[in-house]
Amino acid sequence: MTEIWVPYGPVEVSFDIRQENLSQILEPAPKKVPSEELDIAADKVGEESVLVLSGTPGVQKFLEVLLTRNKNVNKILYPKALGALSRRKAQEFSVESEQLQIVEPSSNDGALQTDLAQIVPSIKSGKALLLSSVHYDAMFGLSSSASELLRVVTDLKKRAFAEFSSELPCTLEKSGSAEFALKQFEHLQGISSLELIEKVGTGILGISYGDLRLAHSKSLELWKSTLSIPAQRSERVIFGCGGGENDRNLTDAFSRALFPVLMKAALVDSESKICMLAECANGLGSEAFLRFVTGRLEPLSKLGGIEYVEGLEVLISFQKLQRDFELHILTTLPKFYASKFDLKTIGGAREAPASLLQQGSRAKILVLPDASSAFFKV
Repeated sequence: MTEIWVPYGPVEVSFDIRQENLSQILEPAPKKVPSEELDIAADKVGEESVLVLSGTPGVQKFLEVLLTRNKNVNKILYPKALGALSRRKAQEFSVESEQLQIVEPSSNDGALQTDLAQIVPSIKSGKALLLSSVHYDAMFGLSSSASELLRVVTDLKKRAFAEFSSELPCTLEKSGSAEFALKQFEHLQGISSLELIEKVGTGILGISYGDLRLAHSKSLELWKSTLSIPAQRSERVIFGCGGGENDRNLTDAFSRALFPVLMKAALVDSESKICMLAECANGLGSEAFLRFVTGRLEPLSKLGGIEYVEGLEVLISFQKLQRDFELHILTTLPKFYASKFDLKTIGGAREAPASLLQQGSRAKILVLPDASSAFFKV
């Protein structure tokens, strides 16, 4: 028997697989960025304010290094969702803090206003650094500082969905909405981006700094080189979502881990069985998922005239992919919610292999301990 540990929320859970049923355990083994490189990156920053767009441990760590070493930075800007973190850091390091006030751009004249200084008045004076942690995203392929900022501007988010919903779920190799996000903000003067690649349990794996397009291009290269594993399609897959930010709710777990597995690692066949370990302690995670489980949203049947709500791109992506697989899940979500997504629940991690195999079967199971931090290389 082989014992396998998989991240699950803030902890790890384990299960055993008989050797004759184990295909492979695939997981990159990246190295953590040395603290000296964090210092060097922080020293290079010449901006006066930092706009925090992610709340991950890596972002918090880099923010602390930045505010400790770099006296150019005198203000933390933040969207509402990251207010507690940002205000706490501002108080700790005696700098100003300010919540973003979003002025939705007007498109009445047919030309969308994309001057970030008008959309977000908080950064109309001085230089600003956009700070984010990248991850796989159903709408943008690999998230970026531009896409994270776009997500807090409702009108731009709706436009991205309307133009590129036919591409869902996007891949790292092809994402029209990623290009859309970059084009909205890349022309701005005095705005730079610093994107982190990180892995729960390991830490920061890479740092990309520069203008928005250059920084994101570097992030894509780093993601592919640092987190590359060979793609091996299998009819039986057990995977984790990485824990932490990656499986805090069902919307994030689907977008960050399930879709890469279904698109790259699972054999597209109605006989394929996939088991996902996702704690989802914070519930469903989006308005679209809530409306769906309560019967107020049927996106596939009404996509033509449906109005965008948060998480709709993830729900549509799921419905496109789920028909080809039998999906099982270990989660803290109520069984009622899981059943609405046709997910078969299991009672504990040790039941994961048995949920995919008939008794006495010699079928092989592919195990991906953290599918959120992997690039499946063909």
